[in-house]
Amino acid sequence: MPPLDLHVALFGASGAGKTVLLAAFYRAQTQPSFQLEHAYKIQAVNKAQGNQLLGRFYRLEEGRFPDGSTRFDAYEFDFFPRDLPDAAVRIHWYDYPGRWWEDEPIDAEEREAMRQGLLKLGMSHVGILLADGAKYRSEGTGYIRWLFEHFADECDRLRRTSAATGDEVSFPREWILALSKADLFPPEYSASDFEREVCRDADDQLAKLCAVLRAERAFGHRFMLLSSVAAPADADAPVDPGTSLGVRTLAPAVLVSTVEGAVREAQATRKERSAGETFFQGLRDLVTFVDSLDDFLPKRYQIVSKILRFVSIKDFATTRLDRLQKTREGAIRRGDAFTAVLSAMAAALRNDEGARAYHQNQ
Repeated sequence: MPPLDLHVALFGASGAGKTVLLAAFYRAQTQPSFQLEHAYKIQAVNKAQGNQLLGRFYRLEEGRFPDGSTRFDAYEFDFFPRDLPDAAVRIHWYDYPGRWWEDEPIDAEEREAMRQGLLKLGMSHVGILLADGAKYRSEGTGYIRWLFEHFADECDRLRRTSAATGDEVSFPREWILALSKADLFPPEYSASDFEREVCRDADDQLAKLCAVLRAERAFGHRFMLLSSVAAPADADAPVDPGTSLGVRTLAPAVLVSTVEGAVREAQATRKERSAGETFFQGLRDLVTFVDSLDDFLPKRYQIVSKILRFVSIKDFATTRLDRLQKTREGAIRRGDAFTAVLSAMAAALRNDEGARAYHQNQ
């Protein structure tokens, strides 16, 4: 069986930390210690890209930060369970350069690259908007308000200009708002703290962005803290790229967001849905006819019927960490790659790092 394909689009202004994040994301999950704890590993489908990411990370260890990306890049990562040969999940990562949201294309070649990159948005299950933690720490509420306003205005402009040329842009319906460089904040600071501040201080700007993205039900209720490297207290000290937060939680958050998005789409099309049905009630009902679930879903979300064949919604929503770990180990012994990786990802949202780094308010 081929791996389950998840598509994620990463956005952020220049300097927000996208390039460093990707290198840390890859390096952290190829380590033996990660495989021992989480029972799966990742591998770049394109080995040259994998070596490029490792090279960036090794230069970080020497204190050399990479230049920000100025072009659209697509990466593919396969997720393998420990001791099993087959990949269970493949994440397609679309990295959108910050300058696309700040400057006009410099020539016809970049304009065409931008057009092709934006068309891939229609394939994406989840979008991640990365807020610059350093700017948020120094500028406070004003920075977050600016980020939402700026991103909303640019998305609206791109939608209108692309429609005029016949290439209408379709943005992801499910979103995660992530705060980079989170180690700059106190150790007790969590994703739920970030959520509370955003909803308290930037609710009007958040509402505008939701309307532009046409994602009123799916933007502004998933929050993450991400720290690719530890910033030193002493400006002359080297960074610590071995210390990170949230990078191991990112893929599980994308998986869960995809499932939730598919359920929301399916619920919206079910004529028999009751007015008082909650999200989780609806999801439990959908599991009972998972074989026909694809009939209710847009093509990009039909992956969920495959996911729910291997891991139940209880595993995503309420199952305890020890039970998920037991499910994972049993699946490895049986050679069930899909259950092994999916249950391991669900477990990553339950451990201490996942609880601090990822928060949903609805």
